[in-house]
Amino acid sequence: MNKEFFNKKRVIGMVHLLPLPGNASYRGDNAEIEKRALEDAQVLIDNGVDAIMVENFYDWPQYSTEISFAAYSLMLKIATEIRNMCKLPFGVNIEMNAWVQEWTMAYAIGADFIRIEAFCDNRAGSFGMIEACSTGLMDLQKQLPSDTLIFSDVHTAETYGFPNVPINNCAQNCINHDSAAIIVTENDDNKRITVDDVRSMRERIGDFPIIVGAGVKPENVIQYFEAGANAVIVGRGFKTGERVDGKLVSDFMKLVREHYN
Repeated sequence: MNKEFFNKKRVIGMVHLLPLPGNASYRGDNAEIEKRALEDAQVLIDNGVDAIMVENFYDWPQYSTEISFAAYSLMLKIATEIRNMCKLPFGVNIEMNAWVQEWTMAYAIGADFIRIEAFCDNRAGSFGMIEACSTGLMDLQKQLPSDTLIFSDVHTAETYGFPNVPINNCAQNCINHDSAAIIVTENDDNKRITVDDVRSMRERIGDFPIIVGAGVKPENVIQYFEAGANAVIVGRGFKTGERVDGKLVSDFMKLVREHYN
């Protein structure tokens, strides 16, 4: 995978893992966590998404910078199995900003990309504080060299900046630190990113890839793309209850492909 991935409008589908070992919400059944993840991944593949990302979405409360060893081991096992069954570009995300674990996992399985929530801006939320990690990640990349791309959030969801750097400035900082794409979920007012926000960022950063990371639905996806987004991430929008729904995925992808081949 390289930046040519963004030459076409892309849809990244999410595999949301049930709560992992060590988390307060853990339900105690590793086999069920794995089974559900593999089934959801297959539904996404069968219904035409452009890429897949696995995330410990249901861990609650969220961690700040790392998950337990048991959780990491299980997530690594699942990610390896999805990587082996998936010919699509594949990425990993460990909330909230477990960048060391993300990079080592990506290195181990040959993941195409990772999502970093606090790459160039410091953030705070209910889980505590997470510091910008671009410098530390650059050092880790030297130790574990890989072609894995960094997709970096700016103003990541449900967080506040300290200091609160304007979102387009954050985006430019990420570009300067070798991010491969910018993910936007919230604007300067800590509200859902709007079409105008995407258009404003496009004007500021030129042709650099922009990904809308939350709140994407059939009724707004084309507007986001028309405003300048190169890709969207869809998680809950592809679900009925806790499960990925093949019809929702298929209908969404049909809509996008009707506009963008």
